[in-house]
Amino acid sequence: MNDGQPSPAFQELMSFGREHSRATLLLATAAHDYAAARCLLFNGMFEGLVLGAQAIEKTLKAYLLLHEPQRPAKAIQHHSLPKLLAEAIAIFPHLPLQYFVSVVEKFRRHYQARYPDNPDASVSKTTADIRELDELVIFLSENMPCPHIVKYRAGIYPLITFSLGYSRTVTTWESWIKQDNNALLPLIPRINGEYAAVMEALHPTHLTAV
Repeated sequence: MNDGQPSPAFQELMSFGREHSRATLLLATAAHDYAAARCLLFNGMFEGLVLGAQAIEKTLKAYLLLHEPQRPAKAIQHHSLPKLLAEAIAIFPHLPLQYFVSVVEKFRRHYQARYPDNPDASVSKTTADIRELDELVIFLSENMPCPHIVKYRAGIYPLITFSLGYSRTVTTWESWIKQDNNALLPLIPRINGEYAAVMEALHPTHLTAV
């Protein structure tokens, strides 16, 4: 019988969302940037590299805000991907983020290519860089510094599990994130199972039973 009370997990999710709203909003926009980047790159359009850089930037900024939710906006307004990564490395030393230094530098230069006369822009572009983008975004998503339940309701996870919901609809966002994603696809069975457990915790079936 439904007593009308939200589950403890749901209350935790809402409380976390209120405290970390700036971070979760950044993660949502980063996830959409990532999906759009993959769409463009799979269709041979190098503009996807810029969107990929934006997805990395917003995700790293979310990491910093999850660590310090009251951090002033000016403290995270810079666009230097290497600086954002260096700060994340210092804050989260248990994560092997150093592995992605060269990837982040590459996408920094891709971001600089927004303007054709920028001497600091990439001198070569390839849609093959999608593989390194995937590896970094999936790593950051998997190791998000937040409660397990929150991870499944923020960033790319709500997008890639949308088809598991009541509508069973595969959105364009889910389709483009999953398409030929070598970093993600091996994880899908585990992610789908954890998603089911998270949804049961948020909305226990005994609370909705008549």
